[in-house]
Amino acid sequence: MVPEVLPALRALKTYAVQEGRGAFLRMDFNEGPAPDLEVIARALTLCAFSATVYPEYGPLKRAAAQAWNVESAMVMPVNGADEGIAMLLRAFTGPGDAVVLPMPTFPMYRIYAEQCSTPVVSVPLKADFSLDVPALLKAIPQGALLSLTSPNNPTGRAIPEAELLTILAASEGKPVLMDETYAPFCGQDFAPLLARFPNLILLRTLSKAHGLPGLRCGFILANAQVIQRLEVLRAPFNVNGIAATLGAQILSSDPGLRARLKAAIAARERVQQSLDAAGITTVPTDAHFFMAQLGDRATAAVAVLHQRGILIKDLSNSLPGMVRISVAEAREADAFLEVFLPWWKQHQA
Repeated sequence: MVPEVLPALRALKTYAVQEGRGAFLRMDFNEGPAPDLEVIARALTLCAFSATVYPEYGPLKRAAAQAWNVESAMVMPVNGADEGIAMLLRAFTGPGDAVVLPMPTFPMYRIYAEQCSTPVVSVPLKADFSLDVPALLKAIPQGALLSLTSPNNPTGRAIPEAELLTILAASEGKPVLMDETYAPFCGQDFAPLLARFPNLILLRTLSKAHGLPGLRCGFILANAQVIQRLEVLRAPFNVNGIAATLGAQILSSDPGLRARLKAAIAARERVQQSLDAAGITTVPTDAHFFMAQLGDRATAAVAVLHQRGILIKDLSNSLPGMVRISVAEAREADAFLEVFLPWWKQHQA
């Protein structure tokens, strides 16, 4: 007889990921602009020894601390931002303890909450997809953890610091997770607030801005006492040795980073402006991706682009008519516009 998992797990849905890297431009993944592959290849050669021994995280923690101007005791390396989300939900919530989430947001928050049997208190964003701060403040007492994302995924909207300060002041003693996965694209940096607010926890990663999602190297930044207590949940070698060694190198020196981010934003702006000019409503964004309202042609547009080797994110199940388009570099912008604009103009009502 085949063993069965717990009944609560059987009801959960799998986060499905479409493969086929060589056949598609992945404008659905929000991947960032990649570093020069020759530079990475040379760095990986120097990291080879790391694959033969168990990793140590001191150099990685010190590199992160220096890069973000915090103490190394305030840094915990994690296996991508995803492990950080799961760990923090396990640490601060459980059966009966809710997490407060502005919605829509990154779906893994809800998925990990379901895995922990953690109820979700959803706070809808405003009509312009900005944060509804008054509604959020009312919801804070209902949860054991408040989780925010800035810039948010899928909306691309950043949370102004003044709004975060209001939220932190109202959440004294209650953990507030701020996911800064996409923060470098708009120059956001809430790390200086960690000294003032011991309940603030930041989540960062090398996956997006640094263009290294395959490395699976993320970080929790928090008060040193919080980090120490989270250690009981961390697997002894949760980040592999190559990721730890290469991650430390990248944090210490990534000279092309700012130029890559600037180019990605310029490419996204070009695509978004082209869609605006074609009469398509798009959502203002602070990241390298944006949402566009394609109405009843959204699913058809996704299918046409798929046939031409371009993937974008269909959000219609939760946001009718909406798609999300991420642009990491100019060639993606060119390829998308070459396929999409003629099709859109041909099928205008």
